[in-house]
Amino acid sequence: MESKAQTSAKPTVRLYSRGVFVGYRRSRETQHPNWALVRIEGVKSKEDVPFYLGKKVAYVYKCKTLKQGKKFRVIWGKVCAPHGNSGMVRCQFSSNLPPKAIAQQVRVMMYPSQI
Repeated sequence: MESKAQTSAKPTVRLYSRGVFVGYRRSRETQHPNWALVRIEGVKSKEDVPFYLGKKVAYVYKCKTLKQGKKFRVIWGKVCAPHGNSGMVRCQFSSNLPPKAIAQQVRVMMYPSQI
């Protein structure tokens, strides 16, 4: 006989795509910390990027001190432009992402939708 937990289990729905903050926009001598470069999971070319333009991006991190009863904080941003030909995107955040965020996961929300 099947347990009640197994029969009522629904697949979880994720309202975001995973992405990785890979660094700041830079040249040989200058780094621009107000532009974050993000590689979005499943985006392999410049042609895949227009769907994500204007989407919200969240960097969620954990802190030691409680604020409003929570230890998690969020820095919000948005996808602004493609970067190169391999599907990387440029994002701007409300405050610049800290260097400790490099190689950390960000969430690319599926809203606002233009479909």
